[in-house]
Amino acid sequence: MDEKKGNLGRFFGVTSRTGWFLVSLAAVVLLANWLTVIVFLVSRPGTLGFLRLHYTAALGVDWVAEWWKLFIYPGIGLAVFFINGFFSGILAKKHRMFGSLLLGTTAVVEIFLAVGAILVVMLNR
Repeated sequence: MDEKKGNLGRFFGVTSRTGWFLVSLAAVVLLANWLTVIVFLVSRPGTLGFLRLHYTAALGVDWVAEWWKLFIYPGIGLAVFFINGFFSGILAKKHRMFGSLLLGTTAVVEIFLAVGAILVVMLNR
């Protein structure tokens, strides 16, 4: 178990408890994002023709698309998680603070993407 944690720590450039907290926070938010989208889609099996995916105050609903495009939010989150994790591991070798900063940015981006997915689910209820 410690070897897996060490490999994951090297990939993400985690060297402290703060780093582990940020990686864990980003992973939990990403998992919640995926679960929100999947539970929403499973709860509406026959009514998934087109979904409203974006709303602005000035224009109203301005992005309507197929149901599977709802996976854009958690998909981008997954890509951000691993790409930023990879670059954080590279940066942490030279500058630990930059690696931690990138991990913090990853957690913030994951939170924003999860909020976006939750708002889309609420828009389609």
